[in-house]
Amino acid sequence: TLHGFKQFFFFFGKHLSNFFNMALKYIINVLIIYIIIVLVIGLANTLYSIRTIFFEGQMESYLSRVVPDILTFLVLIELFRSFVEYFRAKRLRLHTMLDPAIVFIVRELIVKLYTLETCGNIPLVGFAVLLFCLGIIRTLAILYSPDDQRIP
Repeated sequence: TLHGFKQFFFFFGKHLSNFFNMALKYIINVLIIYIIIVLVIGLANTLYSIRTIFFEGQMESYLSRVVPDILTFLVLIELFRSFVEYFRAKRLRLHTMLDPAIVFIVRELIVKLYTLETCGNIPLVGFAVLLFCLGIIRTLAILYSPDDQRIP
């Protein structure tokens, strides 16, 4: 009975694995289409806000809204690019996951500086240390990548 049990799971395991890979391929394709739709809607929303210049004539209010929108859009692009890279490579790569984090931190700094928010020294030092650490981790992730068999 143990031999028959092994044959049963070997036969169905092979088919289940094929079914899983096929289902995963379709799910990834649907997610990529969804990502494209979200990016197009985000771009349309950002471009739609240009109406404030033409109808309201307020350049300052337009710029105060569009700069964070564009920076947020860039963060989304980096995030979705890392998702697509995961789908393509079928594994998480540390440097592609760190890129959106770095872009997000830089976005937050630019938005704080652009909107003239008062920011103390401690948060700025915290942002600097965080960016420095993420940069070092990203550099090490690229240098010691499992894809690369060399040792620097």
